Amino acid sequence: MPYQVQTRDLTKQYLQYARQINDFRPVANTTYTPGLCLQLTSQAGEQYPDEGTVQLPGLTANQAGIVGVVWEAWPGFSGAGLPTTFTSPANVTTLQRGTTGVAAVVIGYHPSVLIDQSGAGAVAITNGVLLIPSRATAGYSQGTATAPTVGLALVGMAVLALSTDTPSFGNSLGAGALVQASQTATVAGVPTVGDAYTVNIQIPYTTANPGVAQVLTINVPPLTAGQAASVTTAAAAVVAALNANATFATYYTASNAAGVVTVAVNTLSSPFQVTAGSGTYLSGQWSVGLSGTVGNAITFSVSVVGVSTFTAGGATLAGGTGFKGAAPAMITGYDA
Repeated sequence: MPYQVQTRDLTKQYLQYARQINDFRPVANTTYTPGLCLQLTSQAGEQYPDEGTVQLPGLTANQAGIVGVVWEAWPGFSGAGLPTTFTSPANVTTLQRGTTGVAAVVIGYHPSVLIDQSGAGAVAITNGVLLIPSRATAGYSQGTATAPTVGLALVGMAVLALSTDTPSFGNSLGAGALVQASQTATVAGVPTVGDAYTVNIQIPYTTANPGVAQVLTINVPPLTAGQAASVTTAAAAVVAALNANATFATYYTASNAAGVVTVAVNTLSSPFQVTAGSGTYLSGQWSVGLSGTVGNAITFSVSVVGVSTFTAGGATLAGGTGFKGAAPAMITGYDA
């Protein structure tokens, strides 16, 4: 009688990702970054007659032959005397049997698929929305409202929080040209020696305190005589302190114009971790690229001790549109 392998052991507290990872051969001089989707080459592009060579999808409207996404833990072309790099050699025959190929998740969960939502026809990505190759960046993915048919290759589907979840951070990845979220804080009054400014801004969640937003507090050293010369020099002191903070600089950049400090999300910041749970119980975790609409949820506040004033333009960053970055997805497998 038919028999089926048990795919999950429910006696364990944690279950391994249910997924399959395969190796493929690359085409020459191509950068295969973890998170990019892969496409089978034509017959003429195969190194051997086994349909095991892949390239990055292009920018055309409809694509086919998607086989998976470059594995997030793939170390690049390391081995057989090759340097550790994500760029394939000019002579791909150096990647003979026994050397490293491109490892790709062909079925199952991938925590950081690369997405560019500025392609034509992209729709906002929410939980369960289908992903196809992006029409804006080769190898990236984008959201689609169209049910995939022959000629419209399916990469997978997004695995995000719902808007009703707690937390719901990154529950919608907007479409359109990327504009990064930002916020201002204005120095006014008469800056005085000894005035001390403080900036609070949200940073990634932690597994030690799941479900609770984390805040970075940066205390600007008291103003010197030179820094207190004007609102512009006082704001410049704030900017210098912010950009010198390694954690802040990973996700944000500060600038100053005539006493107005602007804090903006970096164009392609590091993945922003979010956790869910209560107390020390971790019920879920995911990461999204902190770009476009995602940045609009970042909390922001400022204060000052001294004579001058320091006023935030809003309680959160604002103005972000589109999305380009990493997001978790369920890969659907071969779609030739």
